[in-house]
Amino acid sequence: MSPQPIALDFARRRRWPGLLGWVLLALGLGMAALEVNDFLSRRADLYEREQIVERLRHQLQRERRHVVSAPEAPVRAEEASPALKLAAQLGRDWPALFASVDAAAGDGVAVLALTPDALRGTVSLSAEAPSLDGMFDFLGRLEAADALAAVELVSYEHEGGRFVFNLNGQWVSR
Repeated sequence: MSPQPIALDFARRRRWPGLLGWVLLALGLGMAALEVNDFLSRRADLYEREQIVERLRHQLQRERRHVVSAPEAPVRAEEASPALKLAAQLGRDWPALFASVDAAAGDGVAVLALTPDALRGTVSLSAEAPSLDGMFDFLGRLEAADALAAVELVSYEHEGGRFVFNLNGQWVSR
């Protein structure tokens, strides 16, 4: 009789996964399969929508090519007059307005807001100055500028050592 072999393997043998592990693996694979299926169906839906958009785009281009515009009749002077007047009002000299306000500001006066209305020909302006003299000097320089006329002081208030004031004026188009 031979002696039984001696087992000198001191490393623990790995246990086989239990039933819970197999169930969790199957659940994970099932969820992954559902997500892949959802991804594929959404991708097919997106492809179908892209095809619809492309068909509509081609159809729109064909319709645009087939539209024949009627020859335009010349515009009469009575019809063109209001449009030309509006274009002249809106086509005012913007750089001259900004340059004159900037030149009038000088030292110590800070322009806070400038609101021109080209259609009505008016300009509203908010600024601040360190003193009443600075405020009235600014008002005089604006009045002397070529871009503005009839500049008037609307309101002013003293805040933290500075005077904040609002002005209105007529925008002169030259």
